[in-house]
Amino acid sequence: MIIHVIVLLIVLYCWKDVWNCFRVWYLLRKFDGPKPSSLIFGNWDVVCAPPDKLFKNIHDACTKYYPHCYLRILNVCALLMTDPDDCEIFLSTTKHTKKSLIYDIFGRWLQDGLLLSKGAKWQHRRKILTPAFHFSLLKDFVKTFNEKTDELVANLTAKGSNAISIVPEMQEFSLLTINETAMGIKMNLGDEKHKAYREGISKMEELFNQFIVRPWLTSHILRKFTSFPKQEFKVVKVLHQYTKSIIKKRMDETNEIATEKNVPEKNEMHIGKKKRRKNMLDILIEAHNDGNQIDYRGICEEVDTFTFEGHDTVSSALSFCMMLIANHPEIQNRILEEIHSILGAKDEHPSYEDLVNMEYLERCIKESLRLYPSVHIISRATDEDTKLKSGLIVPKDAVILIPIISVHRNPNIYPDPEKFDPDRFLLDNCLKRHPFAYIPFSAGPRNCIGQRFAMLEMKAVLSAVIKKFELIPVDTPKTIHLNMETILRAKNGIRIKFLPRVG
Repeated sequence: MIIHVIVLLIVLYCWKDVWNCFRVWYLLRKFDGPKPSSLIFGNWDVVCAPPDKLFKNIHDACTKYYPHCYLRILNVCALLMTDPDDCEIFLSTTKHTKKSLIYDIFGRWLQDGLLLSKGAKWQHRRKILTPAFHFSLLKDFVKTFNEKTDELVANLTAKGSNAISIVPEMQEFSLLTINETAMGIKMNLGDEKHKAYREGISKMEELFNQFIVRPWLTSHILRKFTSFPKQEFKVVKVLHQYTKSIIKKRMDETNEIATEKNVPEKNEMHIGKKKRRKNMLDILIEAHNDGNQIDYRGICEEVDTFTFEGHDTVSSALSFCMMLIANHPEIQNRILEEIHSILGAKDEHPSYEDLVNMEYLERCIKESLRLYPSVHIISRATDEDTKLKSGLIVPKDAVILIPIISVHRNPNIYPDPEKFDPDRFLLDNCLKRHPFAYIPFSAGPRNCIGQRFAMLEMKAVLSAVIKKFELIPVDTPKTIHLNMETILRAKNGIRIKFLPRVG
């Protein structure tokens, strides 16, 4: 009798999944899309491709079946969506905030950090973290941006006028910078933990690529019969050790804070007789100590999330932007003129206000992010049936894929979309465009909380580098091949020559 009940429950559980899958398929079949190449695997040939093929596959499908393209991989029914009106429906609401299964690869690593959490937990974490990116704290970070940029300039100078593979340089710079600003921890390039973390990120990206090209890995059950979980556990252990060492060091410093009669300023803490500025990790530790608003695991989740997102996205953006500027000398000269008009020809560090006033440089960065958004695709799982402007219904539990890079290269929105033209971001031109036609930091309630931080950091780096060097291209937009990995990358890297400016 008990066995019969167990079997019945299993059948009912499976039937629910089968029925739900059939319902999603039935409603999505009205959308256009390529014919499945396999009855079982569906459109695996489109999505489950190597990183250097994936961009072309996705972009071609988005172009051919605009404004939405239906794909099925195993039992997962997905909709590629590139029309700004449709993107707005899913990104501007507090509904549909659940991330889809393509984020599963990050689950063991980032757990319930701000990137992956949902519902009340996400809202609570966002509320705790928002003060960490207030402009008053961002102003304090400029000094560190300048110091780390000086180190970068010295490093580039030491390498001479030979072609430099710029991506590793930017990765090292941005990781050290996020540690010192958001976490308050200084770390040297030669630190073994630092090196192990970078290697761990590379291995995690290799696992992500496996996850994409092998559709059976999306099944938790089938995944257990492969070597994937063992590899993942080993890599995640290294990544967690790195961030836990950062948290421990900062917590130890916080515990040394002396109780003094004088009260620190709003953005300051006292350690003995010394003052230090607050940062994101300090705010998390305070939330933990003040009524346990977040537990230790929660601190780890957010530090893991921001250490990864805060350095890898910036390093990718800086690398592509430098390549574009190097390939457009007239734009590079105009940036230099703006820098000189604000700072003069002297070796002075820019202030927060100086960086804000670099409007043309900001337009260049925005245009670079249009062409090469670091986060090239975002995804959601629908919470309820949703009607699009076309009248078609996207059913509950469907997977929505928004390829940001294809949204940004729509010729109906951006004429001559492959051209690097910073003037697309003149105010008048921006006002004419749909607000969801440009979403390098996502949009709506789940937009990137650190986007102002990232823009300020990129301005500090680019203004210093362009002031010191003439950027000479080795690779061009036509010679690089894009890899759609966890972050958008150039398959064979990006090489640039940095010639010291005279006078």
